[in-house]
Amino acid sequence: MELILSNILPVRHTTIRNMYSVFNDLLLEADGLRIASGYISADALTELKKLIEMNEKSYLELVIGMHGFDGFTRSQYEAAEYLDSYLRFKNAGGVRIATVFKFHGKVCSFLKNTIPFAAIIGSSNLNSIFDNLNIYEVDLLLREKETVLEVDTFLSDLSEKACVFFKDWKLKGFIEGKNTLMEGLEGVEKMQREEFDEIWPHKIDVSFKIPIKSDDALRSNLNVFFGKGRVDQRGFIKPRHWYEVEVIVPNSITRDSSYPQAGRIITVITDDGWKFRCKISGDYSKNFRSHDDLKTLGRWFKGRLENSGAMKVGEMVTKETLRRYGRDNFELIASDDPDVWLLDFSV
Repeated sequence: MELILSNILPVRHTTIRNMYSVFNDLLLEADGLRIASGYISADALTELKKLIEMNEKSYLELVIGMHGFDGFTRSQYEAAEYLDSYLRFKNAGGVRIATVFKFHGKVCSFLKNTIPFAAIIGSSNLNSIFDNLNIYEVDLLLREKETVLEVDTFLSDLSEKACVFFKDWKLKGFIEGKNTLMEGLEGVEKMQREEFDEIWPHKIDVSFKIPIKSDDALRSNLNVFFGKGRVDQRGFIKPRHWYEVEVIVPNSITRDSSYPQAGRIITVITDDGWKFRCKISGDYSKNFRSHDDLKTLGRWFKGRLENSGAMKVGEMVTKETLRRYGRDNFELIASDDPDVWLLDFSV
């Protein structure tokens, strides 16, 4: 048995691994796995599908424990459907929905040649597999043969006795409401209405319409998820994060002396009231990205496309995507504070 901790200061234990590294180590050994999780996110399911595909794993069975009762957002449902369709097409497992009772646990079983050899039980949800999140999680890695078999048997029972296949589950409608992709992120603040209304009148007559590159979908920096991924020294392939983006700004804009130059870190206020930091970097100041986390800007951009219905999670950003959304650029607008800029992607 091994304790798995998040290792976030000030409660840090340098000799103890986190969920991110343990899961990847076990998946390298495994050729199949079973997962049961109370809640899921669209990006975690999309990246899980990519992880299984890239590393040629033969089997995945996923139980979603709470959404059958609490409901799905459109993006969560479409991501689950995307994963389930892929697994069934490959005859490699599938997705099931708990319907007999709410299941709030987080349990994983790792198999080799259909025999379970390790299991994880704890607080980590699927997001912890792909991110070193700023949320403290505590889990246990189990290697004892008898206990691991008990966990795997439980997951099989849960799947077969308390769940239905995703394709057979009847959707009653989507959860409607505000976009939550930006909530709880490090370095991101949701502005109060009064503060937001006070800032926008401070814009000045300096702005840049930055095109969103989509001519070559595979090379677009909004589509790095579809690239080769990162390969470690063991040959394990880690896909890029679904929301990882970096905008390449053309030289015709960056050579303007009013445009913030390489090395600058600016605070941006978005047209829908989010506040976070962005960094200008690269040759000729061509790279525009979020500073604290490369995924923040991507969550804002892609989240807008997803919520509008212009794109599903797991799809490339293309010219057609932007046509459906109604805009193929965003505007960076200066304010009377040189360190604060306004970011507009409204339609």
